[in-house]
Amino acid sequence: MKNKIKLMKHKVSNAKRIVNLLEKDVVKTLGMGLKANYPKITKKFEESWLKKQIKNYTKKKPNEFSLAITLDNKIIGSMGSGTIDYENNSTEIGYWIGKEYWGKGYGTKALNLFIKELNKKHKLKRIVARSATFNPGSYKILEKCGFKLEGTQKKVIKGKTKYHDLFVYSKIQ
Repeated sequence: MKNKIKLMKHKVSNAKRIVNLLEKDVVKTLGMGLKANYPKITKKFEESWLKKQIKNYTKKKPNEFSLAITLDNKIIGSMGSGTIDYENNSTEIGYWIGKEYWGKGYGTKALNLFIKELNKKHKLKRIVARSATFNPGSYKILEKCGFKLEGTQKKVIKGKTKYHDLFVYSKIQ
């Protein structure tokens, strides 16, 4: 079946593909005017991050949870939760997809799958996501997946010439 979106556990061998997608597409495109306080994305950096994610798969209560987004078994992005607050059953999520895969509904499909997986494993009550106000592709995915806009954080991201705002969305379950 063509155009099949799945979420899969990360593997260290995915590092090169992820670095290529991030460097080529995501950082350059979404870095529009941003200062980019991200660490340099290298294969070594990504391998270290992937090992941490893989270790989390074995924990009953991991502090974060991440999966690869695949299209016909080829990695096109990643989706994950930050620190999971087990006391309050909440987390903040984030995601990215390589630019050539934007606008095709893959992010929406992947996020719906990820929410199901999070709920199956962690029984969350509240999921939060933030999106730059200049990135409608990202916040429209949230809206399509049932997230509601809670507000705007002003001047959160330092750009090259100005600060940018973030929309804050949540999904209460």
